[in-house]
Amino acid sequence: MLETAASLLPTVPVVNTSYTAKLVPGQKAAGILDPHAKTEITPKEAGQPTDPSGIPNVQAARAAMGWPTAHYTVRHPLTIENTQLHGVGVRTYVQKELAADTLPALLFIHGGGFFGGSLDNVEQPCRLLADEGRVRVISVDYGLAPEHPYPQDVIDTYNTLTALHHQAAALHIDAHRITIMGDSAGGNLTYVVSLLDRQLGTNYIASAVALYPVTYQGHPPVLRQQFDDPAHWQPAQDQDLITNYIRGFSQSSPLIDQWYVGGADPESWYISPLNAPSELLAKLPRTLFMVGEFDPLRFQGEAFYNKVKAAGGDIRYIRYNGMVHAFMDKVGDYVQAEDSLREALRFITEE
Repeated sequence: MLETAASLLPTVPVVNTSYTAKLVPGQKAAGILDPHAKTEITPKEAGQPTDPSGIPNVQAARAAMGWPTAHYTVRHPLTIENTQLHGVGVRTYVQKELAADTLPALLFIHGGGFFGGSLDNVEQPCRLLADEGRVRVISVDYGLAPEHPYPQDVIDTYNTLTALHHQAAALHIDAHRITIMGDSAGGNLTYVVSLLDRQLGTNYIASAVALYPVTYQGHPPVLRQQFDDPAHWQPAQDQDLITNYIRGFSQSSPLIDQWYVGGADPESWYISPLNAPSELLAKLPRTLFMVGEFDPLRFQGEAFYNKVKAAGGDIRYIRYNGMVHAFMDKVGDYVQAEDSLREALRFITEE
């Protein structure tokens, strides 16, 4: 069993709810930014490069993603291989001493707003997952917008899942213990592919883990206001900083619409899994949902959580107080990053 699985952070079960809140180290209440997160979202002088039309340059936007200082030192030597499954590039991680064993599979889907992110951006989280768990981690290099808009990412991810199942013996994978896991845009794909797996009746996925997932990309004014209005976050301090951060994050929605959604229907549950029918949500694999207290995607993620719970689905929720978006990437710098990954390992290895 995972010896480092014990939580690194204090926890407070929230009264009359079914989720758990994890406090910022040294704090006894919610509503306070973690010092690292506060530094991260404090405005810097440099702006995002744009092309002559005023639209951010996609290559520059991609280059700005990731957390370059993050680093994780492994305790076990790892075997890391770049290969392909069903024509999709993947990077596989496993402890060298376990390489020949049949292990549970963890299909990892990186974030990046559907137009960015990469295998390299999630190298450190994948190393930790393989190093501290008896699992085989398969990180997916799915097609990115605008070169490969929706639904290429869904197709690539589902095809990779199918290959894992059908080639399980050759890949030393337990075909009955496949977990799909992703953050942000990857969290969206985690839910979409899990729902697709159930809709098609393939049932390849045993469990799912989503960190701060995108669950809604439609545009009814009432819903957008509900999910994006900074007034809903109610911090105990740094109100202006958090408000400006949330508003700035929301400004990326039109860009994603243009580059990723294109002419597709943003209300389709294949793009906005929050809109999936309750009878399908009830069939989701057992799911762990994690999000930061001040993540701009928090309330749409909670709406999805509540809808799954109401449908009778098996879903758990952990909130990291004081955290903003994309904290999982910051392995080696944020204690919450490592803690969330260990929570994921605990969840997927439960009998």
